[in-house]
Amino acid sequence: MRGSLRRNRLQLFFTVSMAILTVLILTSIFTSRIVSSERISSAVMLTIEAPWDTIDDGVKECFIDALRYAESQGKVFIYRVDSYGGYLDAGFEIGDAVLNAKIPTIAYVHRNKALSAGTLIILPSDILAVQKYSIIGAMQPVTVNPVTGEIVYINESKVLNPIIKRAEAYSYRAGRNITAVELFIRQALVFNSTEAILYNVADYEVSSLEELLDKINGRSVVVNGVEYVIDVKPYTIEEYSCSVRSRLISLLMNSYVANVFVTIGLLGTIFALVSGKLTVLPLTLLFLLLGLVSVGVSANFVSIFLIILGAVLLAIELFVIPGFGIVGISGILLLAFGFALLPAYIPSGVSPSPEYINTVRTIIIVVTVFLTSVFSIMIYKVVKVRRKKPVEFTPAGKKGRTVDWLKPGEIGFVKVEGEYWRAVSDEIIPPETEVIVVEMLENGVLKVKKTT
Repeated sequence: MRGSLRRNRLQLFFTVSMAILTVLILTSIFTSRIVSSERISSAVMLTIEAPWDTIDDGVKECFIDALRYAESQGKVFIYRVDSYGGYLDAGFEIGDAVLNAKIPTIAYVHRNKALSAGTLIILPSDILAVQKYSIIGAMQPVTVNPVTGEIVYINESKVLNPIIKRAEAYSYRAGRNITAVELFIRQALVFNSTEAILYNVADYEVSSLEELLDKINGRSVVVNGVEYVIDVKPYTIEEYSCSVRSRLISLLMNSYVANVFVTIGLLGTIFALVSGKLTVLPLTLLFLLLGLVSVGVSANFVSIFLIILGAVLLAIELFVIPGFGIVGISGILLLAFGFALLPAYIPSGVSPSPEYINTVRTIIIVVTVFLTSVFSIMIYKVVKVRRKKPVEFTPAGKKGRTVDWLKPGEIGFVKVEGEYWRAVSDEIIPPETEVIVVEMLENGVLKVKKTT
């Protein structure tokens, strides 16, 4: 009897111990990822909207810079999107940056839409909000003929499947509807704001940024083992402005601008080589290189090349060629575009801070624009003067006095307005006689006569 009771007690003790151990193990599993918790009360916000609404290399660079800045400041990163889409590679790089962000990310589809690549970049965010009546989706990839503008939809599995898997990885990380995302790509499915909430693609449907903040404040987001409690007020949001470089890259990525630049560059280069006017060759190369940025030529390479070539041209103009002309103007323009395309982020230890580089870039661009304007005005004035017909000064009709005797067929001197001139006359005129200039003959000789 006692042995049976002891056995029951041991079994009960063992059962309770295993239950406690199981609870502890499960608790440790579910809480192991959260190593600390902190409240985050400020944010950095980037807005992707017209005229810079195409998801291209310029927007990608600006986006990553803004995210990096938010991480360095320990702030929430909010990005508002109103875009028809853009380039797939740029969209993937933005999506990867959001996926690996070290701080909470909030995507907000404001105004009308986030389509195609615009949808791709919002999927991996920790919180996704859509403005009422906005739409998302239509992620089926297309190719666009830059010459004719013809759009061709891509349906090959070899192309679609990698895109789908990548988009699914973005969605899975945030717990979004993977099936809907696949239909976005395969069938160009589009959701309005209500459907996006209904089918678990978006988290919130709001009317404004203020309403979004009211809804998410107090919500916890876990990023890299750190639990962040969001408590952001509108007045704590810092608007991020894109750099000159990123905007210039976006401009150069525009197919119309690129085609114009490449055409001018090619035709100008051919004209310069055929006509022998090599002084305009740097300008044609500038157009050509800027146009090639849209087809994949590195903006960093173009920047370095333009700075070196611009410095060489400016040195030639200052120390070799007298005066200041097209070579100097070309050098200034090449330097301006070179510094505008100069990357702000270079490995630390070999460069100043990004803020310093951006400040220097701004100063250089302002000074360059000023100098270019001044020299352009100077050259315009010089060309204008050179094109004028030469105007000869003649003292015809002016009065003076004879210095010598003037006799027909002989040259003497007269004084007109304080200057001595050689003169002839058809009559005899004694010295100190007032005369009037009839005309100026060859070799600067005046013909005079007595005043009546």
